[in-house]
Amino acid sequence: MGSRILVVGAGAVGGYFGARMASAGHDVTFLVRERRLQQLRAGGLCLISSIGNVTITPRMVTAGGMEGPYDIILLSVKAYSLMAAMNDFAPAVGPQTRIVPLLNGMQHLDILADRFGPAAVMGGTCFIVSMLDAQGRIVQTGSLPRLSIGDRVGGDTPVTRSIAEALSGSGFETVCSTHILQDMWDKWVLLAALGSICCLMRGTVGDVASQPAGQAFAQAVIHECASTAAAAGYPLRDATLKGTVSLLTKTDSTLTSSMFRDLLQDAPVEAQQIIGDLVRRACALQIPTPILDLTDLNLRVYEQQRHA
Repeated sequence: MGSRILVVGAGAVGGYFGARMASAGHDVTFLVRERRLQQLRAGGLCLISSIGNVTITPRMVTAGGMEGPYDIILLSVKAYSLMAAMNDFAPAVGPQTRIVPLLNGMQHLDILADRFGPAAVMGGTCFIVSMLDAQGRIVQTGSLPRLSIGDRVGGDTPVTRSIAEALSGSGFETVCSTHILQDMWDKWVLLAALGSICCLMRGTVGDVASQPAGQAFAQAVIHECASTAAAAGYPLRDATLKGTVSLLTKTDSTLTSSMFRDLLQDAPVEAQQIIGDLVRRACALQIPTPILDLTDLNLRVYEQQRHA
């Protein structure tokens, strides 16, 4: 008997992984809002992908329409939508349910554990380049996407391995991590540095790196993020740090952060989850972060103007 999987959200991330898992024969249901439900009923869940296109007719429910608990909940919403999402999927959580969140930052782990109990919440992270186009199709580009999951206390357990097996399919790699919290901090350092570079300077990685002081600026913000991670007990390995520096100082790079792309569209940004929470932790650990402080201020003003 396969695991019953509920994918919360059928957007660029959850929609991609969920469609691939459904195509592989897993028992996948998508929890969606009414507008997305109608869109997917009309055209199916369509992936336009560098790994191969696929269209499925997804099994879907809306909040209030769920029957019984699910074995695994794959949570892939923007961090600022977490509270609303928890209320929506709460009826799907039973005593044996495991929640695998793919949100950015770290504070969602505590929020989920407070609501559903620490044992229910796994660690998780993913690497994927994808977006929704105007027709609601998921367009995935770049290298093979990766989904990493693990027990938050670390180590290798039968439960973690069975969840990794359930959350698998062609079109992405599933990693059963024995150090998932470190993986999540590694990604947080990358996202916070990338977000600061792009949002403060209003440009791509290459736009910034190709200017006289651009690479030094990028390295300074990476140092702030990495120093905070180390003080919190999650120092980046040398190879990981070098890889982050290399990625964020390329003069010809067109890479931008999702926060910057959202900002350009006058949309909500994950500022507090990616930047604000890191600044708070740095302050508590007495790590100076002048560039992150500026980014935090910049994005707070942006959000204030949005709501004015």
